[in-house]
Amino acid sequence: MGCLLLMLAEAAVGQSLRPALEVGIPFTAYFDTGAPQGGLHGSAEYSAATRRYTFGASVEWRMPERFGLYGGVLYRRMGYVALVNFFDSANGNFRNTAIDVKGDSWDFPLMLRYHLHGPPRLFIAGGGVLRYIGPVRGRGTETTGSLVSGSSSTIALDTSDPSELRYTRWTANISGEGGLLRFAPDQVELLVGLTF
Repeated sequence: MGCLLLMLAEAAVGQSLRPALEVGIPFTAYFDTGAPQGGLHGSAEYSAATRRYTFGASVEWRMPERFGLYGGVLYRRMGYVALVNFFDSANGNFRNTAIDVKGDSWDFPLMLRYHLHGPPRLFIAGGGVLRYIGPVRGRGTETTGSLVSGSSSTIALDTSDPSELRYTRWTANISGEGGLLRFAPDQVELLVGLTF
């Protein structure tokens, strides 16, 4: 028993818990929207603006030999605009939809870090990220009509999808390769942390 306590005491030497506040700037888009697609029966186009901020909090448990276990929560806004048009050439009916979707995105990273030598505090990290998306709200219009009768009507859209908790591998995505709306497979951000 005494030997176990001595080993635990030796392991605790050099360890510390370091909380931090983090702010950052994304260099890449949250969504990879792909090229517009169209044909005889309609078209679809998505666009997404990069939100220029990320902020959150983290804590790192520094272990001996320059290793650390890092966990945190990072917040950013996400959104996209979708323009989807459908045309049925058999009967002349059409539907045109324009919607602007915005929501919150929360990332919960858990990583193992290895700190390098030198005055700048550089490190190499690897691990996973759990992403929570929500609440999400979409607003826009939908116009339906017929070219044969010349009639059309427009309704306002105001939808809120349920919040979503998702584990995403960077190679997995919400649409196939070349799809119109995908999470960007590679995301780069500059994060600055204030450690207490």
